[in-house]
Amino acid sequence: MRHVILTCINHPELRWSTKECAVTNGKYNGQRNLSFDGIPITNADDTPKMYFDLSGVECEMVTADGRYVKECSCPPSDLVVAEEDKLVKRYE
Repeated sequence: MRHVILTCINHPELRWSTKECAVTNGKYNGQRNLSFDGIPITNADDTPKMYFDLSGVECEMVTADGRYVKECSCPPSDLVVAEEDKLVKRYE
């Protein structure tokens, strides 16, 4: 089962991941645990940097200026599939 990249509707710079069975109609349904990933790392052209196997987007928990990226306190129901999730390779 593949992982899905999620973002908060109120904090679109943040990313989480979960298994695809925890997503219904593009929203987190609570059926699996979440992993807070931080903020996406981008390439020079502002596209998200993907893992080498295209299974997800690389994120960082500490910014370039040394600040720790904090998870928001919004309810999990505010998590939706992130735009870059369409770049994730689906293994059949």
